[in-house]
Amino acid sequence: MTLTPYKSGSLKEMMYIAFPLMLSSLSVSSMVFVDRLFLARFSVPAFNAVSNAMTLGWAFVFGWMVLTSIAEVFVAQYNGAGQKERLGEPVWQMIWLSIFSALFFIPLSLYGGEWFYGVDPERQLEKDYFSWMMLFGPSLPLYGALCGFFVGQGKMYLMTVVAVVANLLNAGLDYVLIFGLGSYLSPMGVVGAAIATSGSSVFQVFALAAVFLNARNRRECGTNRFALQPYHFWQCVRIGLPSALFIVIELCGWASFYHMMALVSEQHILIAGISQSMVILFFFFAEGISKAASTLTGNLIGAKQMIGIPQMIRSGIYLHALFFLILLGLFWGFADEVAAYFFSGASKEAIASLGTSLRFCLFSICFYLFCEGIRLLFAGILTAAGDTLFLMCAGSVSVWALLVLPTYFWIVQRHGSIEEASLICVCYSLIAGMLYFWRIGTGQWKAISLMAEQNT
Repeated sequence: MTLTPYKSGSLKEMMYIAFPLMLSSLSVSSMVFVDRLFLARFSVPAFNAVSNAMTLGWAFVFGWMVLTSIAEVFVAQYNGAGQKERLGEPVWQMIWLSIFSALFFIPLSLYGGEWFYGVDPERQLEKDYFSWMMLFGPSLPLYGALCGFFVGQGKMYLMTVVAVVANLLNAGLDYVLIFGLGSYLSPMGVVGAAIATSGSSVFQVFALAAVFLNARNRRECGTNRFALQPYHFWQCVRIGLPSALFIVIELCGWASFYHMMALVSEQHILIAGISQSMVILFFFFAEGISKAASTLTGNLIGAKQMIGIPQMIRSGIYLHALFFLILLGLFWGFADEVAAYFFSGASKEAIASLGTSLRFCLFSICFYLFCEGIRLLFAGILTAAGDTLFLMCAGSVSVWALLVLPTYFWIVQRHGSIEEASLICVCYSLIAGMLYFWRIGTGQWKAISLMAEQNT
């Protein structure tokens, strides 16, 4: 089944599928970035606290979201095979899983803050943000499951519109809840940021669910097949769990990285937090192409037309190279403006000192995002083929062996600079991407058949 009017694997086909997915990903990342912008003006302690706590929170939330998003792989293969009446089945299995996830998130919301951050009053901001983030935790797995229905079919328009509206809603809520409304509402700081972002995610869930359950989709795509089917439920979990576990392990690795930055110095965590904000903002491009590669590969596998995959890889690499040049130009022209915004309360001497380090890290981000984009392109193909066990094993070893351990020994033990820490991040992504490229070259992933398992 053809998803687009363009040639299979072509640059136009990749952009046709990837662009709306980028906007959908930008919906989440820009919400987080706007949080950071407002919190940077609210107070430096609030900004640093969220930089530290958010990565750990995302390890749990995004892990569940990646697990439920596996529905898009099954939807894509059913769609490619022309079995439209079964498209709703895998989505509902992951909706049930999202509902069950409340049993995980609610205890974390109540007790997780003290488990991870202790009773030290100086860590109260981290605990507050983490607790509220976990309370709304099930909303993002639900969003991932519902997105799978539309992504797997290459239907992106609705997701684009919902993403734009959700971001406008988040920006308004952020301003009101973080800074307050005079005598009507007291400033809520980090709690307000968490509520604003989570509330906007809940809006997205309701908007997508309304279309998923409309009469046409119930009739043509089986979205009324809401029963929990143990076998199909397990197949989705079995394929999606390795990727989800890897995300948790990877983000725990990144949480360790930012914790180590906080241990070294306030300058390290401040610049690392700003760099993280930039990565979050621009990560939408890599994630959009990765999901597009997964969608296109899944449909090609379902239609038994894998000949278009090599051309698709070339198209993805070309787009990442173009985006790299754009980012390089942006940071070259506006690095001083970024420093001035985030260091608005600092003295001129401090800005001059921190600005040099920040500019180096901003340019490092360009190379990191390019390498990470290529890695995720390969990961999208392997995910669509069901080769998620390799991704979990290779990815988990990579993040701890190539990122966490070098950071500990080189930066913490030897008191290395933040510039050296940023180079470690680039090297980690480059080597991990080479490992994924090797796996693509072996062709072993082509022997995996999800359709055969589903039809058993």
